[in-house]
Amino acid sequence: MSSPTPSGIYARVIIDELIRNGMRDAVLCPGSRSSALAYALKQAEAAGRLTLHVRIDERSAGFLALGLAGETDRPVAVVCTSGSAVANLHPAAVEARYNHRQVVFLTANRPPEMQGVGAQQTINQQGIFAHDVVDELILPPAPHSTAELAGQAPALNAHWRSALCRTLLRSRQARGPIHIDAPFRTPLVSPADAGESADLQLPDAWQGRPDNAPWTAHNPAPVIDLTRRTLVVAGQGSWEAPELAGIPTLCEPGGDTSGMIINPLALPLLSPEQVVVVGKPTLHRSVTALLAQPDLPQIVLAPEYALTDWADVSGNAHTVASTISTVGQTPADWLDECAAAHLAATHHCENVLKKLSTAPQPSGLQVAAVVGDVLCDNPHIRGFLGSSNPVRDLAVTHPEAGPQCVVNRGASGIDGNIATATGIALRHPQPVIALLGDLAAVHDMGSLLTPVLEQQPRNLTIVVANDQGGGIFATLEQGESHYEADFERIFGTPHQLSLAELASALGVGYQQCSLSELAAELEAVTNTAPGSTPNPGVRILEVVTSRTDRHALNHALAQVPSPAEEEKG
Repeated sequence: MSSPTPSGIYARVIIDELIRNGMRDAVLCPGSRSSALAYALKQAEAAGRLTLHVRIDERSAGFLALGLAGETDRPVAVVCTSGSAVANLHPAAVEARYNHRQVVFLTANRPPEMQGVGAQQTINQQGIFAHDVVDELILPPAPHSTAELAGQAPALNAHWRSALCRTLLRSRQARGPIHIDAPFRTPLVSPADAGESADLQLPDAWQGRPDNAPWTAHNPAPVIDLTRRTLVVAGQGSWEAPELAGIPTLCEPGGDTSGMIINPLALPLLSPEQVVVVGKPTLHRSVTALLAQPDLPQIVLAPEYALTDWADVSGNAHTVASTISTVGQTPADWLDECAAAHLAATHHCENVLKKLSTAPQPSGLQVAAVVGDVLCDNPHIRGFLGSSNPVRDLAVTHPEAGPQCVVNRGASGIDGNIATATGIALRHPQPVIALLGDLAAVHDMGSLLTPVLEQQPRNLTIVVANDQGGGIFATLEQGESHYEADFERIFGTPHQLSLAELASALGVGYQQCSLSELAAELEAVTNTAPGSTPNPGVRILEVVTSRTDRHALNHALAQVPSPAEEEKG
């Protein structure tokens, strides 16, 4: 008995997930590149999961799907092969868009290696429906071989199914058609797909959720059982959810929480039974690894206005919602375990900082620790953190300061940081401290050129940890010793810009500081409340730092001893 081809598995996963998301009818047009989808639809009909309608002409098939979708108020797929066949569906897409019908235009395509090389029946299908669909999903194709497919099964299954759920939810939310473009590689079919002997069950590695549920289900108000060891990951844009008050929470800067904040360095010491993700986590690889665990139940909270933009890079989220309710109480031993892990991580970070104090030049981590001290001692101050090392450094030295801080982590760029901090300082009634790396500061130094007749910030301090280049890259793989020969030129990008001269040219206050001087200057900033000392306006405080051992430093930070090991030590 032969096995299904990679294309056959791919097609069956797509059709299975569409059915799990409510599809009960599909319209099929004959074609070669869509062969695997044709067999997957036939198998689903044989299993009693949908009704298949076969038509010769794509234009007619599209409008048939439109009628079925309008009558059933469910998603209805119309399936065709690649090339100009897809263009014949456009009239139905126009009508579906303006009639608010959930028609799924599921088009087979040639794989990327066949695009733009003169392959027959191959056109650019991306964007072919222009403004007449509410969403478009270009699925990545299955691998070339069965062996490759087997090796990537969990990740591909999660990605394909999660992506389909996201685009189908967009169709439901917007009440409109969507385009799903699926590239297929040869061989397109095998005897395992055909005839009465075809196995109607997907192999175990390619199964969906139990009980025929969608891979990622939209639940308007799921109930979370807090008797299970629950960890909250509060990323950028997260908010205080009173239902999660007191729950152990990893809160990234730029997020907010009502939970019990724990140091991200403690995460490897913990084994939660379920995770609630609020907002968009972007900082820590340990969080990425945790959320990539396929068997860990994950509930993702996203605001109603951005419900379909939920954060789920690995595709493993079970549920997406905008509101939740809870039952049960958090186990005391779980709270104790998280508190002990947090304490161990905090002590470990403090020990690393102590060892750094004897170095000839300070590290950016030490600069972040000084800024974090001031923020924690003065909760009325607003912080702004640059997107590279500054936000990551403060996240581990002072995780509790995260909710005081603003970050530009939507796309995580280093552009516009000074302008954003200026906007905050123009409206925040108390001092604002921005912590930036030198590249982010230089990138946006022009934003300090404010027309003289315009309002100036009363109290904006820009702290620049200047390691003369791209320190963030030293923390990544390319910062390892065997890449050293090329690192400085293509990643470190050292420069000789003088912040003092730039500040002088822009008419901005400037001072170069040691760590102790920085602490004193920032403490003076906090005392410039109305009625005390004059507001200092805008100024730059520069600390010259080193990134020479930054890769080793990050490795050392990750070696947090367990609470038991710390006690022995």
